[in-house]
Amino acid sequence: MSGLLSPAPSRTHPANYLSANRPSVILMDTQPARPATLRLAVTLRRCFLSLCTSFVEQSARALGLGDREALSLTLAAEEIFIYLAEGAASDQDLRIECQGGGHEVTVIFTAPSHTLDLRAFNITSRSITGDDEPSAELGLLIAARMVDRLRFSQQGGEFHLAMSKDRAYPAADATPFPIPDAGPAVTIKEPDAAELHLLLQRIQALPSGRLPAEFATTGKVVDMAAAGVYQAAVAVDAAANPGGGLLWRRQGDRLVECYGPYLFGQSATIARRLLDRLLGSLAKSRAVGLLCRYPAPDLPADYFEALGTLHHQAPDGSVTEIPAYYRQLIEDAGAIAWCHPEVQPFLTSEYRRLAFARTQVPLASSGAMVDPYSVLTAAFNRPAGEVTLRPLWWGADALANLSAHVRVLRQEGFYDLFFEMDLGQAWQGHFTPALLATGFRPRLILPNAGQGDTLVFQCEAQFETEARP
Repeated sequence: MSGLLSPAPSRTHPANYLSANRPSVILMDTQPARPATLRLAVTLRRCFLSLCTSFVEQSARALGLGDREALSLTLAAEEIFIYLAEGAASDQDLRIECQGGGHEVTVIFTAPSHTLDLRAFNITSRSITGDDEPSAELGLLIAARMVDRLRFSQQGGEFHLAMSKDRAYPAADATPFPIPDAGPAVTIKEPDAAELHLLLQRIQALPSGRLPAEFATTGKVVDMAAAGVYQAAVAVDAAANPGGGLLWRRQGDRLVECYGPYLFGQSATIARRLLDRLLGSLAKSRAVGLLCRYPAPDLPADYFEALGTLHHQAPDGSVTEIPAYYRQLIEDAGAIAWCHPEVQPFLTSEYRRLAFARTQVPLASSGAMVDPYSVLTAAFNRPAGEVTLRPLWWGADALANLSAHVRVLRQEGFYDLFFEMDLGQAWQGHFTPALLATGFRPRLILPNAGQGDTLVFQCEAQFETEARP
């Protein structure tokens, strides 16, 4: 452990929505808090469609989207509204909330629980019915293609469907202007926008390494930092020229993930000073853990515990091990981990090795009816050639659905396929047999990364024999 820090603490064992009054109303928050929020309450009748689309389009523009992105989000909202208004939810109340500003805008639909055929939200969906006749769910398929991210949940007798669209950013300049080398760093500080942009340019110029997807667009990261999503520290020389830096962001309420530290001709001490700056900023926060899945070569590994490794397959077919690290920030209060019997040996072994107090609750079939269709969301990191799948809805077709995702993603050239299962949500554990049958294997436990811990699977089917085209 670094002499600059006290040892890591040991573990112990064990929208505020408007009322949906008719007629429709539009209000805007006057509070300066981020993200900015606009709300519409409307009766689900087809005659109010233009009101809905106008609200979403104007909100998207007001919150910073360009014309093209605002139109995509509006078309998606139109399809969702039509689907709901023409279905069982007709004449009920619908609340639409637009949030954002900066790098993205999110539209959230909230209505009484409704039978929504979510399978159209799978990236593998081509046609719901398989014939030439447009189905009632075709609009959902169109909506899913118009946005960058989807979330779905049910709570308190209501469903919530959130669709996010990112602003368009130019890719990082492949041949940026020459940047003078920094001298020995003398100060660690929070960067302004220009310094952060310069730091990201230098990170992009580093030899090949695994980076978060948004790092490929420096303007997006700068906007995310301005919105409070990312925070950063830079090490500058006497002329305020950045010679190194570290970025971090929250992953939920309890976990912080860091990226780096990245050094450019600096001594290893600077990496420790950057991490000390981060840890100092978390001292009075509610964060319970610090995660590092994108370690740079200069990461002082003795600040962390090793969680395990993931595989990364290079374009030439070679495979490297990518380590993941974790540091507990406060005492671990213990938690419940729902586990399928087929991964219980792995969980037991890892929890014992990492000394985490977890009560493992085996899943059991209750015989209750399940929906026929499952839904997965996919997060792409195209520069790294990887995709992370997350369950949106459990259904009896999980094996067929996962198999289709693996086949399509392999055909698209993605060889690093991950699946993240929240062990704090029992229903997600039912995907386990389908995961194992399609070549996924448990690789990592990310403590406190979801409602509970997150179990990361990686698809290893044909891993050693196939090379990218």
